[in-house]
Amino acid sequence: MERMKVITVPSTDLDNPGGLHTAFSVYSESAGALRASAGWTLKDAIEFYARDNGVLRDRIRLQRPFERQEDYLRRHGIYM
Repeated sequence: MERMKVITVPSTDLDNPGGLHTAFSVYSESAGALRASAGWTLKDAIEFYARDNGVLRDRIRLQRPFERQEDYLRRHGIYM
């Protein structure tokens, strides 16, 4: 089983000018390295990750709570 952490990423909604959308980044630090993928939807991010890293989709489990991008970056010493 692969445990994935999720970062929510605020973005501008391209289909609705002036609107906001939440995109997603998923990552795993298992296997001794950081492996990550991003997508416009959480489903896309997970599918891209599974495809790019050779992981079966049904072996992926999401860890909660999801973390906001701003909080993740701040925790790593990066301020926006």
